[in-house]
Amino acid sequence: MKVFCFTLTILCIVQSILAIPRPDFGLNGAVYGSGTLNNAATDLDTESTKIGAYSVTLTSGYTLLTTISDALTAIGDDITTAAKDLATQLNTFSDDGSGQVTAAFDAVSAKITAYKTLVNGAFGGNIASISTNTGQQFIENQLKDAFKAVTGTLDNLSGKLALLKTEVNNAKTNGGSGATVSSAVVRRYVNARTVNDVTVQIRNLKSNTPLMTFVINSALDNLKMVDDFIIDLKAGVDDSITLYDTTYDAFSLNLQTEAEDINTALTIGVGSSAVIKLTSIQSTLDGIAEYTSDLAPKIAQLNTAVTDTVTAKKADITTAFATYATNANTLIPDLKASLGNMLCKPIQSVSIVQIVNHGYSDFCFSKYSPRVYAQIALTIDAFDVCFMTEISRLISLVTVIEKIGVQISYDTEDLYDNLNGCLSLPVSAQGSCFTAIAPYYQVVAAKAAANLATATSLVTAETTASYNRLGSCLYASLYVTALSATEIVTAAEGCLTTGPQP
Repeated sequence: MKVFCFTLTILCIVQSILAIPRPDFGLNGAVYGSGTLNNAATDLDTESTKIGAYSVTLTSGYTLLTTISDALTAIGDDITTAAKDLATQLNTFSDDGSGQVTAAFDAVSAKITAYKTLVNGAFGGNIASISTNTGQQFIENQLKDAFKAVTGTLDNLSGKLALLKTEVNNAKTNGGSGATVSSAVVRRYVNARTVNDVTVQIRNLKSNTPLMTFVINSALDNLKMVDDFIIDLKAGVDDSITLYDTTYDAFSLNLQTEAEDINTALTIGVGSSAVIKLTSIQSTLDGIAEYTSDLAPKIAQLNTAVTDTVTAKKADITTAFATYATNANTLIPDLKASLGNMLCKPIQSVSIVQIVNHGYSDFCFSKYSPRVYAQIALTIDAFDVCFMTEISRLISLVTVIEKIGVQISYDTEDLYDNLNGCLSLPVSAQGSCFTAIAPYYQVVAAKAAANLATATSLVTAETTASYNRLGSCLYASLYVTALSATEIVTAAEGCLTTGPQP
């Protein structure tokens, strides 16, 4: 209780000091309450400094954010200047003992008019710029709401000052010819309540100020939030591009492996060459004229098909897969640009939702900005499925090519038995036997070459088809992203109107 009484005593002493009469308001005479008014003006000056004190650093490169930030900062600076000019003039006014009453009051009125003109003006087009660039008037309306209160208070302040001016002039007029106006005359003509009424309006003006500070600062904070979101989004895109590159590298390696597996399957399927199969009887065959003249050239063609031609076709298969890998890397030449095009509108929409500083802005931005971010990973995941699907399809090609190789192996499977059968005949009949079967092996050799051509044609056709399937899958995934993005845009923009939907 003693502490409370002591504190109350100190407070009363301070208030009494502030109320001590002194030469003020252009009157060369002491006016009761001028110290309190001076203190209120100082508080107004301190509070007004806060309006333009805040700023944010934006590094995302999104020019809309910079444009609005510059506009808000300019508005805040203009208000701070006008408000502080008035507060400073009120301080000067409260201590003015010059005897120039009209000049003292007019100086304050000029600052009031300047402040009022500012808050009722266009701020150099900055307010309109904010509304135009966001497509919404929420910030403009919030500022104008704050300005309306300021304008009303300034009008009230002007009215109270006019009454005080009348009373001060009456005191001056009735103060006689002395150098100063006596305290008795001042008390008679200058009502303490009138001075207090002016002080009240100054305090009211101070109480109007935090709302302007809040509107500007909260709008700047929203810009920073969006800036951070875009920076994170860019990092997410970069990470996703790295993942895409990793996926492509793995896909390319798998294509190389598939080419090797297919070539191995073809080699195993075709089996041994004609020369190897005939090694044990080749010297005997070479001693028979009809063999060397009629059948040997056909056997050579068959041997070429299952050796040199197989080698050449394996090279063609390797080339087909290498071409596929190279072309696949050009399907989406600039993934960052593609994602940017797909996500540009939703990024703008969710950004605007936060920038406009609406009552639902924080909720709507928090609801939909993560969904925009998620589209990046969802797209890359869909791409992974596209790549893996095509690899799984190409794996089955190994079995097909192996069967073609086995089919070719049938062309040499009975070669030894057939030729050895001719050798088992009487010597006189051997030559005619070789001559008789020669035309058939000519056809067999041609068909072996044709089957090999079929194998490579199939690989070329299938890798080409796979490339086109992959392309359609990748772009379909992008357009699924685009559709999702459109849905996000609609939902985010509608959220400002509907708010939470329980």
